[in-house]
Amino acid sequence: MKTRLFVITIILLLLVTLIVQVKVLPSWENTQTILVVASFILALVTGLLFLFKIWTKHKENKKQAVLHTLIIIVIFPISFLFTMPDFDKSELVNELTIANQTIYVYHEYCFPPDSECECDTYGSLIYIKNKYLPLMHLVLKTNFYVGNVQIINEELIAKASDICAKDILKNKKIKVSIKEEETPSILNR
Repeated sequence: MKTRLFVITIILLLLVTLIVQVKVLPSWENTQTILVVASFILALVTGLLFLFKIWTKHKENKKQAVLHTLIIIVIFPISFLFTMPDFDKSELVNELTIANQTIYVYHEYCFPPDSECECDTYGSLIYIKNKYLPLMHLVLKTNFYVGNVQIINEELIAKASDICAKDILKNKKIKVSIKEEETPSILNR
């Protein structure tokens, strides 16, 4: 029983980490957060049950109990760090539908000490909605803020916004295949 509790705890912590790594639609972010918190609490409860079983059993080798306790104490904070929101979390700035396809534009901002256009990490992420699941697929990452997105002749064109003066004429293109009733696929990267 106690070995199963340890395995269940590890599986739940891995599940929490995987759930956080998946990019879901904006309307599903609250559901994702609830799943993460519930799974983490369930992992915490099974981990505590595991430790309680080990420490209450007198026949158990105490060195092994200490080792398992240390493993649990180390694993929980590490998995919690993976589930914490990023400091440079991207922000949804535009949601549009082109050719029956929903496109989401996110901006990645500079860390607070830097101004909006002076750091090296600002830019935009363009996601496309999955056909069947409430997931998004990253199609394009830019090193400028995207202001306009178009699809012309199966080519997604992202043009820079006027937020940063140095980026005004920048644009980025990528081939996509958009068929009616089908999720676009990336042809070239």
